[in-house]
Amino acid sequence: MKVEIWSDVVCPWCYIGKRRFEAALGEFSQREAVEVTWRSFELDPGAPKRLEISLDEMLAKKYAMPLVKAAAMREQVTSVAAEDGLEFHLDRAQSGNTFDAHRLIHLASERGLGAPGEGCDASGCGVP
Repeated sequence: MKVEIWSDVVCPWCYIGKRRFEAALGEFSQREAVEVTWRSFELDPGAPKRLEISLDEMLAKKYAMPLVKAAAMREQVTSVAAEDGLEFHLDRAQSGNTFDAHRLIHLASERGLGAPGEGCDASGCGVP
């Protein structure tokens, strides 16, 4: 069975999904027959190299919502992550364009430095 997973390095939901996928795969009796290909995906290819605003401010602007609601969204993601054993500190998160991060992951994989099972090919690479 072939599974392709598209993910961005700044996406907390992607990381939660990765953790859940790994847990499910670990319980799958035929996991050795599963070939996983990780693909790079940019959530916001037009983002500047680095955003100079907080995650809450970015979410409030992107979704046209009050800052307090954006903060509540951030807290919800943190809570869901904790249920899967992940510790997020999104109040300190810095974001921006992820193109170079994906390029670096791809380069590491080409040189055999990627995480096992998270190899890259011509169209994308693993996003741990």
